Amino acid sequence: PPSVLGARPFPPMGRWLRDVGPDLLVLAVATAHVLLTPYAKVEESFNLQATHDFLHHGFHWARFDHHEFPGVVPRTFLGAAALSAATWPVKALVLDGTHHANTKINGQIAARIALAAAVVTSLARFRRAVRMHLGEGAALAFAILTATQFHPTFYASRTLPNIFAAVLVTFGLGDWLEACARRTGSGGSDSPVAERAAKLSKRATCLIACATVIFRCDVAMLLAPVGVHVLATRQQTPLGAVWWGVRCVATALCATVVFDTIAWRPPDGLAPGPFWPGHRGVMWPEGGVLWFNTVENRSAEWGTSPAHWYFTSALPRSLLLAYPLSFVGAAMERRARPALVCACFFVSIYSLLPHKELRFVLPATPLFNACAAVAVDRCVFRALPGASAFWKKTDGDASDATSATRRMKGAARLTRVLPALAVFGLWALSVAAHAVFAVAARKNYPGGVAFARLHATDREGRGFDPGSVHVDAAAAMTGVSRFGESADVGSGWVYSKEEGLAPSELALRGFKYLVCGSGSVPGYEVIEAVEGFKGLAVTPTRWPVVRARTEPMIWLHRRLMDDDEDDGEGESP
Repeated sequence: PPSVLGARPFPPMGRWLRDVGPDLLVLAVATAHVLLTPYAKVEESFNLQATHDFLHHGFHWARFDHHEFPGVVPRTFLGAAALSAATWPVKALVLDGTHHANTKINGQIAARIALAAAVVTSLARFRRAVRMHLGEGAALAFAILTATQFHPTFYASRTLPNIFAAVLVTFGLGDWLEACARRTGSGGSDSPVAERAAKLSKRATCLIACATVIFRCDVAMLLAPVGVHVLATRQQTPLGAVWWGVRCVATALCATVVFDTIAWRPPDGLAPGPFWPGHRGVMWPEGGVLWFNTVENRSAEWGTSPAHWYFTSALPRSLLLAYPLSFVGAAMERRARPALVCACFFVSIYSLLPHKELRFVLPATPLFNACAAVAVDRCVFRALPGASAFWKKTDGDASDATSATRRMKGAARLTRVLPALAVFGLWALSVAAHAVFAVAARKNYPGGVAFARLHATDREGRGFDPGSVHVDAAAAMTGVSRFGESADVGSGWVYSKEEGLAPSELALRGFKYLVCGSGSVPGYEVIEAVEGFKGLAVTPTRWPVVRARTEPMIWLHRRLMDDDEDDGEGESP
């Protein structure tokens, strides 16, 4: 912050580091999570498989994975199409012909880093709005808080509809926050600053509305309080806001309906498969999700949690230090309170739905972090030596200082230092929690690890001979994706994810290898067992004190060969 760095102007490199450096820190943490945990869970599979299909099949819809595995509810292809377009130059210029371990996994890593970059770019835009509205110190604290938190940086690269929505939502919240800042400093409703604020508020509501219609219908619960604040501060008139909203929703609806109706239409000659009714008609994916979650209320089939779960479990784990500090910051700074009210409203309304997951409330985390950043700025940055001229103004002349005034100054300094020390202590605990979460997450994808080991080769190029592979649901849900398949179409590897097969049927179907969640299958021998995360173990007498407990979860099997059957397989690397 300028108060800490002094009154001297920043040199050009200093200005660049001030403007971009904190955002690069967040991107570095998100990228590290991609490299440490490159695989994906089943929740991410639709957009991940679609990104793969766009990269490798273009618009040959008949070869897309969703025709065989459409998922429980339909999803839009717009996010995957945009992500594949951003990843394609890297694939064409760098990855083609240089596949790691004979698979396409580097393409998955590149796509996830591209998504993380989009998320961080939206956070950078939001941070600039924080700097304008709440100050330089709060903007720096916002980036440090975000980099400290595990879940926002870990999920930043996850191909979930929530993350695609979060990109638009965070850009929109940045515009809204900047509009608040400009409105506060405007000289009147007709001034250029006020007009700029009105344009920003319109763009903010448009971006959040598009995210609602295309990616996540539940983002409407965040659009509502933002829209009310825009109207309450007279940044838009009610009639103007309604007309603007109708146009934004209509535009987004046209984009998703046209593109997704084409994408979801079964190709000519393809059997309908396990589609839901209406798949041949007009398709609005988020409309189907809205009906599924609200009218039918079927999301509860995936588990329910108590109403307080987001406030007592999800937010403390996601925000860590920033959770209590967000309320402190809002109490300290009046300008931060609308952000906290919007975030709490969003989470409170979401709490009414019985099915709850942490990722559902991630779009609200920048608002909580902005409020917490104010507290960090006030309690830490302004308490550093030389942070402000406060003491110069209050110290007075040394000849007039008495022991009483010196004691008062010492007590005042102590009240400034103690909160800073408390925040630093909580910050250290947050970093430690981040590390523990990262260790646990790394062990949580045994299916992806097993699939990679099946295709791995040693330094001499020796590995398992190609053959047919069956991947069961347990492996597919814990990391197996099309990016993990062989990069060479003519390599001899053939893959199946056919469901409903009994263990006794697998050998009869002629599968050479199995990647599955069963340790014993008739007609097959285990060639490797891959362990997955089971829990955390705390051992105060050993280092590290907290370790991830694992147990075998996914097994690699190879079919037993008859005596008169030639087995020309290579050895395990």
